[in-house]
Amino acid sequence: MFILHLLLTCLLLVSASVAQVLPFSNDSAAGVIWTFENGTWIENLAVRQNGEVLCTSLSKAALYLVNPFEHVASLVHQFEPTEGLLGISEIENDVFVVASANVSLATSEAYPGSAKMWKVDMAAWTLGEPDVVTLIANLTDVILPDGLATLDNEIGLVLLADAAKGIVWRVDTNTGDYSIAIQDKLFTTDNKLIPLGVDGIHILDDQLYFTNFGNNAFGRVAISANGSATGPIEIIANMTIPDDFAIADNGTAYLAGDNSLYRYRQNGEVDILVGGPNSLVLEGCTSAQLGRTRMDKNVLYIGTNGGLLAPVDGVIHGGQLVAVNVGLFE
Repeated sequence: MFILHLLLTCLLLVSASVAQVLPFSNDSAAGVIWTFENGTWIENLAVRQNGEVLCTSLSKAALYLVNPFEHVASLVHQFEPTEGLLGISEIENDVFVVASANVSLATSEAYPGSAKMWKVDMAAWTLGEPDVVTLIANLTDVILPDGLATLDNEIGLVLLADAAKGIVWRVDTNTGDYSIAIQDKLFTTDNKLIPLGVDGIHILDDQLYFTNFGNNAFGRVAISANGSATGPIEIIANMTIPDDFAIADNGTAYLAGDNSLYRYRQNGEVDILVGGPNSLVLEGCTSAQLGRTRMDKNVLYIGTNGGLLAPVDGVIHGGQLVAVNVGLFE
C-alpha cells in the first residue's frame, strides 16, 4: 500500500511539473510562453542547461532571458541601439557568443563595418549585478552576421553565417581572429526582394546544415574539424523563406519560416506542424530551439517578431516566445 501511495504521489508531482513546463494542455500543440512589448523582434534563441531561454532582439538591441517554467522574463544586457542582436550559440557551459550589427529592418540590409561578436557569461550573471558581456571582435569584413554554430568548444571555434555575402566564417572566440570557412554560390541568392542567403546554421555528425532564406532552401555539407567543406553542398529540401531551425539527434529538423513550423525528416519529407502563411499562431517566426531538461525534452521553443514586417491581420504584435509540443506529432 505504501509503495502504491508513493507511486501515485510521484505521478502527481510529474504531472504538476509538466503543467508548469507546458503553457498549454497536453493535447494542445502550441502555447505562448511570453509576449514582449510591441516592436520587439526576437531573432534567435539559445536554451541554457537549466531550461531558461536566451532571446536575442534585433529591433531592441537587447538580450532577454525567459524562464519558461515560471513565465517570467528579464533583461540580461542592453546593447547600443546600433547593435541589433542576431545569432547566438553556447561555446562552453553557460557561456555564449552573440553576433550584432546595425541592421535596417525595412530593407534587411546591414551597415558595412558594423558587425561584432560578443561573449556573454551567464554562469557569472545575476539580475541587477554588473554586466557579464565583453567584446570579442569587430567583424569588419562581415556584413550581416546571422546564424551561429559552435564548431569546437574546447578551443572556442564557431561558424558564423553571413547572409549578405553568402559566406560561412570561422571565428576564434578567444583571439577574435576570423577567416572564411566556406564560400559557395549555394550560400548566395539572386532574390532581389529578399537579398539574404545562408541564414541559420547547425552542426550534426560532421555535417553543417543551413537554410538559404532568399532561395527557399534547406541544405547540408560535410565539414572538417576546422569547418571547411569536405564535399559538395547538397540541397535536401525546399520550403518558403526558411529562417533559423533546430535539429534533433535523429536528424529531424524543425524550421521556422513563413509563419509556419516546418518539419524535415531524413527521408526528405517536409510537412507543416503548426501555423501557416496566414496564421497568427507563429506570426513572424524566426528561430527554433529544443528544450534541454527532462521535463521539456519534447518542447520546441520558437521566437517571433510579431509580424513587424508583414502583419497578418494588419496589426503589429509584440514578438513572442512560443512553445510547441512536438511530441504530439511523433
